[in-house]
Amino acid sequence: MRLISSIGKALGAIANTLLCVMVLVTCFDVIGRYFFAAPLLGAHEMITLAMGIMIYLGMPLVTASREHLVVDLAGSVLSPAGKRIQQTMVNAIAALTFILFSYLLLFHGIGLAEDLMVTEDFEIEQAPIAYLMAAMCIFTILVFVKQVFDDLTNKGPDYSKSNGPEI
Repeated sequence: MRLISSIGKALGAIANTLLCVMVLVTCFDVIGRYFFAAPLLGAHEMITLAMGIMIYLGMPLVTASREHLVVDLAGSVLSPAGKRIQQTMVNAIAALTFILFSYLLLFHGIGLAEDLMVTEDFEIEQAPIAYLMAAMCIFTILVFVKQVFDDLTNKGPDYSKSNGPEI
């Protein structure tokens, strides 16, 4: 459990660092572009790569903390047992969906590696980024599977409590 917690903290720290880098690069680019007529070289590329990596690093973290954006149309009419069954099914479907995502990203990365694809400005290899994204999808799958087993064994959250204001 400590290893998982450490991995989660490391992913969070890296994602936070990437967010700070994106903010700083954007600020320097805007200041350079509008005040000095000298935009920051490769700013768009840095921001694009950082955002993509940050999103994929955050997926297992958001999944593990169950902080997804949720539209629950049946929550008000389901019993706690019904909510548990619903959440189990949703997590199982999400895990299957992420299997597809990871498969596609892995083979996209293989194609990028075969074609020796690099970014335009800094010539960064694109395949390792696709592999990282695939790995984060696999990590997210593991989190979903753990949540399915937790819900099946009643070790998951208490579904008798309200998750927030009902509209």
